[in-house]
Amino acid sequence: MAIKYKWLAGHLREQLPDYTANGIHRLPTEAAISQRYKVSRQTVRQALSVLEQEGLIEKRQGSGSYITGRSRGEDRIDLLLSSDSAYLYPMLLHDIKKTLAAQGFSTTVHITENTFSTEHTLLQKILHQPPRALLVEGVKTARTNPNLDLYRKLQKKKCPVLFLQESYPELTNCPCVTMDDFGGGILLTRHLLATGHTRIGAIFPADMRSGLLRCQGMLHALRDTGALPEDSLICWYFSNDPDYGIQKAMQKLISSCTAIVCYNDTIAYALCRAVSDLPQPPEITVASFDHSYLCHFGHTEFLSLTPAEAPGSRAAGVLLHQLQGILVSSTEIPWKL
Repeated sequence: MAIKYKWLAGHLREQLPDYTANGIHRLPTEAAISQRYKVSRQTVRQALSVLEQEGLIEKRQGSGSYITGRSRGEDRIDLLLSSDSAYLYPMLLHDIKKTLAAQGFSTTVHITENTFSTEHTLLQKILHQPPRALLVEGVKTARTNPNLDLYRKLQKKKCPVLFLQESYPELTNCPCVTMDDFGGGILLTRHLLATGHTRIGAIFPADMRSGLLRCQGMLHALRDTGALPEDSLICWYFSNDPDYGIQKAMQKLISSCTAIVCYNDTIAYALCRAVSDLPQPPEITVASFDHSYLCHFGHTEFLSLTPAEAPGSRAAGVLLHQLQGILVSSTEIPWKL
């Protein structure tokens, strides 16, 4: 009997990754397992008890046995982020790590520096020792990515991949937790229009999907009022050389607009400083996304949208569901004024 229940526990343990990969988060009933493997109900209970003691499943009274997403080995989640120093990342990392640690998972952070070459090197390294799951902030997501095959190889190794904030549309089977950037662009622009602005400019990254979506939302709101801006009032920069493009945009827009929509708080803060340094600062409303401490830093103040929910906590929760075999889909977090 002892050998039989250990054999059954080992067999069920091996099946858990297949269950989760196929979106199955609850084990078959004791009766079904007993019938399938031709063993007694007592043997099944003993085998399930072993898995429960290992933390691989949890029993729920009257409901059955559910996969926890844990493993007997190292429960490590790898994070692939573009930076760990920008204003967003301390809180983002805190929320992710806190949510995962509460369920017994450790985290390893890799920084891509928003470059394809670094992303490639890191993915090759990760492939040699895949984590339980990978949480990724995409690199230059408005451009064609040369590393998609590496993500597919990770998936073949049964490593779930979840994208956060920036995703690759070609990887249609990888869910993503993003901000509703199109809706955010609409919300911010409608607010500016409602407060009387008619000459609204913008500064967005040309190589990030979130930047394109925020711009599309802005144009949608303007089109609804028949107030489409001149092409020259929508300025673009590239993330590998932001300073040059942003400085040129500021010089152009400060003298042409009554309000300027910025991609993030870093740009908005720099714009406010540039305006205040002028001998005769014009009256310009600066608006942005993220609502970080920069909105009220020193003597600088500007309007910035706030996420309706912490993206890091939501993404970590979705990732845990993936590991438990619960089917998940992409989700958007709305912005709020």
